[in-house]
Amino acid sequence: MAILAALQDDGRASLRRVARTVGASVTTVSSRVRNLERTGILQGFVPLVSVQRLAAVGRSPDCVVLYILPSRATPEGIAQVARDVAREPNVCYLFQLADSSELMALASSHSIPETARTVRAIGQVRGVRRVRSVPILQVHKERPGHPVGSPVLESQRPTRLPGIVR
Repeated sequence: MAILAALQDDGRASLRRVARTVGASVTTVSSRVRNLERTGILQGFVPLVSVQRLAAVGRSPDCVVLYILPSRATPEGIAQVARDVAREPNVCYLFQLADSSELMALASSHSIPETARTVRAIGQVRGVRRVRSVPILQVHKERPGHPVGSPVLESQRPTRLPGIVR
């Protein structure tokens, strides 16, 4: 996981630099990076674009949070809707929420009409009962990358955070 953390810090770092950072050989790092790519954990190296900075120069994308309610609250119904919604190219993230059949997505496009097309397309996905879109007006914090920790067994994964009351 140290290799992933090093690459998140600088995706353009050479394998030699990553090897020095994590205290491993270049051969070991190269082999593990190939394995991470093969298993789909590492999906490529892309430039990180700051929506905050784009907004400052008047070029920000149109972003919305979508709450998607499947018609069937069964695991199969939710999974089918999730697969179909995930095919929509403007959907950046798609989450299944704990203790709910609702899905939450973040969609982003170059214009308001394109975002409206995305919302309509998702509303027409077979098995979708309702889509509620909430426009994002301002980004107050961006944090590219995600923390990489020890693997957690599914049985150990909490469905809600401690101290959060609903």
